[in-house]
Amino acid sequence: MSRLRWLTLAIIPTTGCVAQGGPFMPIRITGAWSVAVGPGVVQLQGREVRLAAEVSFDVPAAQVIEAKGEAFAQLPVFNPQAGPWARGAKPSKLITEECTATGCLIPEGFTVRSEGGEVYTLDQDYTLDGFWANFGRIEGGKIPANQKVLVDYRYSPHRLDSIVVNEKGEARLIVGEPGVGDMLPPVPGEGEIAIANIWVPGRTEQLTEENLFPIEALPGLASEPTAEKLLPKTLAKLRAGQDVTIIAWGDSVTCGGGVGADQSLWYQYRFQKRLQERFPKANVKLLTAGWGGQSSRGYMDAPAGGAHDFKRDVLDPKPDLVTIEFVNDAYLNEEQTQTHYTEIMGHLNGIGAEVILITPHLVRPDWLGVKTLKFDEDPRPYVKGLRRFAAEHNLALADASARWCRLYRQGIPYVTLEANSINHPDVRGMDIFVEALMSVFPKE
Repeated sequence: MSRLRWLTLAIIPTTGCVAQGGPFMPIRITGAWSVAVGPGVVQLQGREVRLAAEVSFDVPAAQVIEAKGEAFAQLPVFNPQAGPWARGAKPSKLITEECTATGCLIPEGFTVRSEGGEVYTLDQDYTLDGFWANFGRIEGGKIPANQKVLVDYRYSPHRLDSIVVNEKGEARLIVGEPGVGDMLPPVPGEGEIAIANIWVPGRTEQLTEENLFPIEALPGLASEPTAEKLLPKTLAKLRAGQDVTIIAWGDSVTCGGGVGADQSLWYQYRFQKRLQERFPKANVKLLTAGWGGQSSRGYMDAPAGGAHDFKRDVLDPKPDLVTIEFVNDAYLNEEQTQTHYTEIMGHLNGIGAEVILITPHLVRPDWLGVKTLKFDEDPRPYVKGLRRFAAEHNLALADASARWCRLYRQGIPYVTLEANSINHPDVRGMDIFVEALMSVFPKE
């Protein structure tokens, strides 16, 4: 996937996992599809934004779109053993990278038919996963393996709206473009500032507090760089203008998942560029050791000489610094994290490498075990364990998770940064990793 869509976020540095909020313009639900904002005064983007009186808006309901006669040259057999996003064919309007937008398909009325008009029978001729929006034929059913089929379906896309205020104190609602996957808020007009976003996921029946994302005047939580103490050798080389080798070790996110093959969009190369700009006399070399879909344990246990070889890829280059990003390690609980990362550090200490641990970005709410997009504390025991391990072993920590947990206070539902609707961050998400990594280093 190739995309150059992003919106610069005002990422606020933070030192811990608990985010503190700030003032925002009052906003409330007034009906199934209506809201009211104000009155109030709030400082946003260095400007005072004022609403003298309450302003009401009617918000358009979630849209339903009909697709007719979408052609599939042949239909694969539905595979219930595969990942839920990869069990069959995908309706094109719901594809998000290698996955689909969940919960947007309206299963009722989903029809598979032949070019001649024969309508096939659900659960006899084909299987449909209505939530994950994929489908496939059933062996022994009426759909031949190489027969073209036509599909009729309805779906409800997501939408992100904004309420903006101009310099005269006049408010208006900007209705966002419907879509799936990563979503951008509307762009305010000249002189306008967004004071709240309204998140309308597909098939939303009415607005609730969960749909409201007021934009807060967040306090600046400056974090103290830790490289002086925790990365002394790497920092000394950077300041001395020497060669510095960094290895970015990780999973699909480190392989560019969410932004495609253009490495200039991958977080580690953006980090390399920023670090090179901060220490222009040094020669910063970046190597990537990434394996999509794999955990750090899987990488370490892979057979030597294969496509992924931990010793060859991570240890043999004798890097000065290793950054570690594994959202796929989030299956570990807090204590398992201590044991496993002790083993990892044994290998890296053995080659004299310094380390930055990266806490992962947020993934699907159901995978996190939450029912809201608004929380200040990452619920994963792995994240707590990683922070604890870094503190107890005097390791540098790039706390990307803490920044992701602040997004809702910036008016951004974090799921709108997931390019594949699951766990691949878009360019904005990649830049959150960059900001977290750069916060470790002093200004010079």
